[in-house]
Amino acid sequence: MGAMSQAAMERFLAAARIAHLVTLRPDGSPHVAPVWYEYVDGVFLVWTSRQFRKVKNIEGDARAVVSIASEDQPYRYVVAECDVTVSGDDVWDIGMSISTRYEGAEGGGTFMEQYYDEGNSVVLRLTPRRTMTWSGEDEA
Repeated sequence: MGAMSQAAMERFLAAARIAHLVTLRPDGSPHVAPVWYEYVDGVFLVWTSRQFRKVKNIEGDARAVVSIASEDQPYRYVVAECDVTVSGDDVWDIGMSISTRYEGAEGGGTFMEQYYDEGNSVVLRLTPRRTMTWSGEDEA
């Protein structure tokens, strides 16, 4: 029990869990939002709308924390303090990848058709500066 290995962390993050994204409001108070994510090449990707509070917060302060925890035993978690960029690149493809990860091929496509808004949809790229992990099981 204790910190996860890199391989165990990547296996844990490969599951479609809800992440909690913490950003800072202009007055410095925290704002938390549950988000779908994908972890690719050491970076967390989140597809969202430019109009949401989390994006406005990031545009003012590009620091954020993402927290992902299991809901069953053995309990596990990953918490990463990140630097965030807001990008308009590859939004449809990344959004589709994330949506199908959580909703399946048909449901993900339907979700994207319903919520994708060209010009307002963006991708948040969260690059960890510090990562903390814990697992309640022994790694073999």
